[in-house]
Amino acid sequence: MGSMTSTDGVPGAFEGRQRMLQAEVGGGTANAPQAHPSKGQLIRDFTLTSTLGQQVSLSDYRGRSNLVLVFAGGGAGNPDRKLLAEIAADYIHIHEEQAEVLAIMQCARERAARIGQEENLSFPLLVDEDGRIHRPAGAVDKEGHPATAIYITDRYGEVFVVYRAAEGQAMPGSGEIVAWLSFINSQCPECGSPEWPPQPDSR
Repeated sequence: MGSMTSTDGVPGAFEGRQRMLQAEVGGGTANAPQAHPSKGQLIRDFTLTSTLGQQVSLSDYRGRSNLVLVFAGGGAGNPDRKLLAEIAADYIHIHEEQAEVLAIMQCARERAARIGQEENLSFPLLVDEDGRIHRPAGAVDKEGHPATAIYITDRYGEVFVVYRAAEGQAMPGSGEIVAWLSFINSQCPECGSPEWPPQPDSR
């Protein structure tokens, strides 16, 4: 495989920015509220109720787990179900990369729970019935309907890569997700120049 670089072509500069962002976590630094989170920014904390009735916040995982945030709809025939099932099938490898998957479902709690049971999803399903978390994440289309989006962050909440169907980007397979998590875990002072996984392309 040939060497891959970041979209700005300067991995060293990105690593410096990464260290700066991580140092600012304590102060709550994040992107502007009206902007969709993008690479190199901190994703804002939110709290939602899971299908098990538990309150779950992103900050619960801060400093502990990398995160794969899957924004999905729960409508009949929604292709997100296939994506969630694929991720669930590779869940053990995701966990091996010190990561957790959170599926943020824009549908009723009962519908989300049914999808979790039917697809045998073992990761938390969080209910965003009114779409208040989907909208600022760019996980809605022009009509305001749910549009798939995936954010992969490090354990400090910094976004390393984002895929948004509303912007014409194809969703990654589970293998690509694992590759990104492996890359995130490789980032340390002792590491050499990183080899970036492919970036999502807009169509």
